[in-house]
Formats: sequence, C-alpha cells, structure tokens
Amino acid sequence: MRVGIDFGTSNTSVARLTDRGVELIELEPGLTSIPTAIFYEGGSRDFLIGNEAISTYEAGEDGRLMRSIKSVLGSELIDETTQLANRAIPFRQIISDFLKALLERVEDATGEVVTEVVQGRPVSFNDHDKERDIRAQEVLAACLKAGGVSDIRFVTEPVAAARSAADSREGDQLAFVVDIGGGTSDFCLVRLSAAEKQFDVLASAGVYVGGNDFDRVLSFFEITPLFGRTETLELNDLPVPAAHYMTLSDWKRLNQLYAPLVKKEIAWMRKYSPSSLGIRAFEYLVENFEAGIYARNTELAKIELSGADTARFSYRLPDTELSKMLSRAAFEAHIADALVSMKSVAERCLTDADIGPNAVTDIIMVGGSTFVPAVESLFLEKFPGARITGNDRFGAVAKGLALHGR
Repeated sequence: MRVGIDFGTSNTSVARLTDRGVELIELEPGLTSIPTAIFYEGGSRDFLIGNEAISTYEAGEDGRLMRSIKSVLGSELIDETTQLANRAIPFRQIISDFLKALLERVEDATGEVVTEVVQGRPVSFNDHDKERDIRAQEVLAACLKAGGVSDIRFVTEPVAAARSAADSREGDQLAFVVDIGGGTSDFCLVRLSAAEKQFDVLASAGVYVGGNDFDRVLSFFEITPLFGRTETLELNDLPVPAAHYMTLSDWKRLNQLYAPLVKKEIAWMRKYSPSSLGIRAFEYLVENFEAGIYARNTELAKIELSGADTARFSYRLPDTELSKMLSRAAFEAHIADALVSMKSVAERCLTDADIGPNAVTDIIMVGGSTFVPAVESLFLEKFPGARITGNDRFGAVAKGLALHGR
C-alpha cells in the first residue's frame, strides 16, 4: 500500500488512494490528524504518540514529553542527544520511534502493509544552510527506513497541497498556495486545470519561519513576564537572566530546561528573589517537568486569538494560579517581523514566475496558522483580485501526497 505522510511540526496526517478516491486514514478514534508528540514512560523505552502522549503527560505520569520534533531536522540538534531519565537518546531516534508507531497505526487501521511512502517536506528545512537542508531529508528517509519502508519519495508540501486542489477544482485557476507549518512557511504559484485535473508549478519558495515562531514571540514578550522575566533580583538588583525564558519559548528546546545545570541556575534565581511568585512558578514548572503544559496553554491562547480579540493564558500552581489576558493587537504586533519575512519570500515566488499579483485568482491556505487573521489579511491585500478558496487546511497536504504519481 502506498500512503502520503504529512509529518508536520505540530500535527501529522496520513492519506491513501482507494477505489473511492483519496481518503485520510483514522489515526486515533474519530481523528485523522494527531499531534506530532511522543511521550517516553519513566526510564523505559516504552512510548506513546499523539493525543495519548499529551494526555498521559498532563495526567502527571512519570516520563518525558517531546513535541515539535520535526523542527530539529533543519537544525544543529539533529546530530545531538537529549536526556531521557538516566540515558541519552539521539533526536533522530525520537523521530524514528514516532514514525514507526505511526506506520503501525496506519497498518492497523487499514489492514494493509505500507510498502511505499510519499513523504512531504518543506521547500527548505533550513533556508540559510543548504547542507543542513540536504542532511534533513537524508535523516528523515533513514527514519522511515528504520520503520520498515524502503520505497520513499519526497514531494514538497505546497506542491502536494496544489495537487490536492487540482483534484477537486471545477474551473481553471492561477492559485497561490500558502502553507504555514509549525517550523516553516512554504509558497507555491500553480496553474490549475480542472478539465484535466492537472497543475503546473510555476514557482516555489520557502522560509524557516512558521507557527512556532508565532508561539515563541507570544510566549517571550507577553507570557514569560508572569514567570519573572522582566523582574530585578531582590538581593543584588540585577536583571533576571533572560536566557532560560528564551528556551521556555522555543518548543524544540524545551527539554533543555531539565538539564541539571539549568535547574541549578533557576534555583539560584529563586534564592536571590525569595518573594517572587513568578520565579517560584518558573522553578516549579521546571522541577515538575511542566514545560509541555506551558507550551500547550500558550498554543491554545494563540488559537483562541484567531477568533477573538482577547484570550486568557493561565498556569496553575498547587496554591494559586497565574493568568493574563492577552490581546490580538499585541500578538499581531509581535509577529509583524515574521509576516514581513513571509511576504518577502512570497514576492520572490511571483518574481521567479514573472507574474504580477493581480493575475492570481485564488489563495489556497494550508496549516493551522493560516487562520491567524493577520496572515489572511496579508495575502488578501497582496492579491487584491483573489479569494481564499475552500479547502482542507489540515488534510490537503497528506491528500496531495497520496495522489502523487497517480
């Protein structure tokens, strides 16, 4: 059986082509998309993935939760290890474990053996380092092979989304695909032919900026002050060191907070500000391995801001609760630089294709962060004659991958 795998930074989906057409595969009861998360139980090699991983972690079970594991593929972390109880585990092993469990779920759900994978990838895993980009694909292929698959092809994610769109369109269109994942943003200009259900890729480009960067700035500038980042240490009048708050705001580096030296430094901060509720909360979060809960609460607040002007972030301690009302206006101000980067790369796409923005008829949005109103406004303003057309923002890439080579 051939499947298309959209292994995303935040979520993962799998699709296959059947006699009934292309369909997403149920990975959990009633769900065709699961969080890209893995939870290692206690000091063992046993692990859980998806929502089960997150719920087990949030229930207080002993172990380590890791999210956004795809992000390490384009970074220096891919050749490093992280501490798991009393042993070190390579990040590539974590990715292998997740993908192997994913393939097992697919086979259980379909009753068929996966023999071929069309794997999605961003236009660039790292737009600043070509060697790391090449290395990332090699490592991802090796992880899939470790899961028992030898026939592997790679297709860029925006092209896959365009392929899915071409399969369902009723008229000819010049479409601009906006695929904002957790770690990267990819763009693709395509000409869709409904009569022949074909598409021509005119240009594509990507940038190493995504939804996790939205989370990062929201966390660092709006939420970490609750945990003492902007305070002055009481006993020496020095500013609270910001480095560990930067780590707290970077989902792929959360596990670094649990290193013994980091814990020691945060305990030192607590010692020098004994009456600070924020620093006490930060120490509690780290000592109780709750950085994942913090990340989840931040992400939920970001999602809520897509549909409301305000959203509340909260974090509970045994004896109290920290909370703050966040505003969409402040959030959009913090992501302004990321939007400028996206706009610049999108314009490069148009330049490469030698096509003006007024010629674009449709905008195809892919990924949860495209629901952010500022993102939608950016591209509607860029393409004044275009409309955002209805499509599956979470399943389009997986469906397009499954259709590849049909």
